[in-house]
Amino acid sequence: MIAVMAAILLVLSAVAAPAETASVAHKDAKAFNREVARLARLQPDLLRSEVSGLLPHQKGETDIYAIGIAGWATLDVFAKELDGALTAIGKVLPIEDRTIRLINHPDTVDRVPLATVDNFQNAVHDVGKLMDKENDILLVFMTSHGDRKGVALQLPNRIVDLTPKDVATALDREGIKSRIVIVSACYSGIFVPPLENADTIVLTAADANHTSFGCAPERDWTFFGDAFFHQSLKPGTDFQHAFDHARVLIKGWELMDRIPPSNPQAYFGPTLTAKLAPLLRSAESAGPQ
Repeated sequence: MIAVMAAILLVLSAVAAPAETASVAHKDAKAFNREVARLARLQPDLLRSEVSGLLPHQKGETDIYAIGIAGWATLDVFAKELDGALTAIGKVLPIEDRTIRLINHPDTVDRVPLATVDNFQNAVHDVGKLMDKENDILLVFMTSHGDRKGVALQLPNRIVDLTPKDVATALDREGIKSRIVIVSACYSGIFVPPLENADTIVLTAADANHTSFGCAPERDWTFFGDAFFHQSLKPGTDFQHAFDHARVLIKGWELMDRIPPSNPQAYFGPTLTAKLAPLLRSAESAGPQ
């Protein structure tokens, strides 16, 4: 991925470069295209490897599956936030051995499937085949830059959006009834209206018209990830109380930094909220992990 990103810069620099520089860039462009093709060929096997490690549904249980997405390749904070968030979730919900990661990052490009729209759709399909779609719960967590179209996926040869429609369509197509969708990105409030129903919980780092904050390269968390996963989501705390506490923390940090409010949004489907309650109580009874 590092070589790919270097090739991208060289190709772009050739746009207004002298002829000899353009010739070098042309050679680098060919190498770049070969690398893009190689990564594309890797994806089916990498995703198959992730899926092969998942546990199947346990009869008589409500199992929790998770798909985690870190979408931006050139900032470490998103990959770090994904790992931290899944660890925090694992302390309150039983997602161990039921988690797929999709990551755009140089360090993982040869061993973890990329966060692409196709890989997301295929991951939802594969999880759907394992789970009891009427009884089990799928949690989707996305962390990246965002715009007013969706969550940004920075791929070697382009940047695309994973849109609210993409997410809703993939979940609906597979008939996955109970779902938790958490989006740590700017303008992520756009995900609430297309997804909200009685069987869905949606949490977002911002409303549909504002940016979120904290994606500096030296950080381990964005503001939302820190406030919700690191500071608020603990055994004995349900998602609604954790979110309310996180909103207070974020508002305080934004006031201290004199930045516009991100205004995180949430929707708590009553059927899923009631379904989660005994699972969260079970995590509290189990004590620290």
